[in-house]
Amino acid sequence: MPPFLPPPTPCAPNSTSGPARGLLDAIPQRNLKLAPRRSRRQGGRITTLSSSSTVSAAQDLIADAPTPRAFSALFKAASSATSPSPSLGVQLHAQAVVRGFLGDGDNTILSTAILNFYASCREPDLARQVFDAMARRNAVTWNALIKGYAQAGRREEALEFFRDMRRQGHVAPDKYTFPALLSGIGRERCGGCMQERGGSMHAQVIKSGLHKDPFVGASLVSMYAAIGELEDVKFVFDDVDTLDPVVWSSMISAYVNCKEEEGALRTFYKMLCRDIKPRQFVYSSMFAICGSMSLLEMGRQVHAHSLKNITDKDAAMTNALLTMYSDCGCINDAWRVFSSSDIVDAVSYSSMILALGQHGHPKEAFELFRQMKFSGLVPDEVTLLNLLSAFTHAGLVREGLHIFDSMLDTQGIKPTYQHYACVVDMLARSGEIGEAMKTINEMPFEAETPLWRIVLGACSKHRDIATGMKIAEMLFEMEPYEATNYILLGNIYTRLGRWTEAEKVRSVMDKRGEKNDVKCPSLSIRFEWQKSGDNVITVI
Repeated sequence: MPPFLPPPTPCAPNSTSGPARGLLDAIPQRNLKLAPRRSRRQGGRITTLSSSSTVSAAQDLIADAPTPRAFSALFKAASSATSPSPSLGVQLHAQAVVRGFLGDGDNTILSTAILNFYASCREPDLARQVFDAMARRNAVTWNALIKGYAQAGRREEALEFFRDMRRQGHVAPDKYTFPALLSGIGRERCGGCMQERGGSMHAQVIKSGLHKDPFVGASLVSMYAAIGELEDVKFVFDDVDTLDPVVWSSMISAYVNCKEEEGALRTFYKMLCRDIKPRQFVYSSMFAICGSMSLLEMGRQVHAHSLKNITDKDAAMTNALLTMYSDCGCINDAWRVFSSSDIVDAVSYSSMILALGQHGHPKEAFELFRQMKFSGLVPDEVTLLNLLSAFTHAGLVREGLHIFDSMLDTQGIKPTYQHYACVVDMLARSGEIGEAMKTINEMPFEAETPLWRIVLGACSKHRDIATGMKIAEMLFEMEPYEATNYILLGNIYTRLGRWTEAEKVRSVMDKRGEKNDVKCPSLSIRFEWQKSGDNVITVI
């Protein structure tokens, strides 16, 4: 086990019992720095609120002598709450109607606030009712309605309202109109029509004279990236030609989405050369790229740069950083990042548990899992999957099954397909082929071919020919042109010295054209059937 070098912390006692004990002792008894609660000011202006604070503010408002302006401020604050409550909005809406605030006269501001609230609750039809009842509408009103339908996934209706807005004549689209429509197009999955719609909307942006606006430009970049049109992304980025960090961040995100990591690194370098300060999201993207490409030294340089420029680090950035160090094989550095962070969340713990499991430290991963629960954070399905994976690769079957069996009863989490697959892999690796088959037959999901292939590989390793033949026959029907299935079955026969059957498998594979069919086109394979050692197929 590699030595751990935990940073000095008040809760890390001096220990001489070895590096493993040092890691366990260094797990901090955290006082978590949680995200600040949303509150309201006492000076009359209501700011963003949590759901409970919204209810309290609404009660105070109704008890006092409310004004239309106060109602508007409350609706605006409620729209920004973590989980807006449609039922509360309906009650406040009713109060505004009863008090005559939505009657004759100019009620555009209050009506727009109500409309925007319903849109934020993903209730576009209620927003439409408010919209239809308005005597006057401005650009903010139209934008809120269009955004509401787009966010609710009703893109066609959002586009239709955009056309209505243009037909009205007296209200022109502005820089807030197009981003909602562009984000809706980017989320669609309808093949070539996405590019056509995106190009049409881009033309409308140019016609409106907003193609140089950074806010619209960032939305265009994100839209083209979502549909995989990297050349269009580059064209928009060059056309905007701005030093706005949002546009540059969108460009880096576009490269990441299109799997063009080198382009993202070049853009990041250009940002630094132009003295554009990267945001947390950019650093997180750079950490992810450096980790996936094993660019440790570059990752360290980006880390050092972030320490100089970012004072308000967020949990997402910390998680990306520790994952980068883990992917580059530096578990000590990953641990330092985790243990020195003041802001951690469930994802932070899940990432660190995964890192420990990948580096062969399942006991430390389980201890960190216990510390996570002690800290008051609730493990989710990803946390438990990472912990199961750690036990699987370490061969700790009993511990893994205990976690799996307690998921629903103790943790309140229903196992997903990935959890069942992890348990099957765990059992198959340990030679418990029968239990693995039983788990597959009893799980509430249909096993996919990769899972069957895991069990077939275990049958080859543990020489279970009967089960292996059944799985292989099934896989031959499901994937008749997958070379791995034939290789795994051939391995079973050769391990048992049954060369005649092995030759038959090879003959069937050759007839189906699988001899040179592999996933990597730059490689070719040759099979040599040798009777030396463990009598296995040699793949060259």
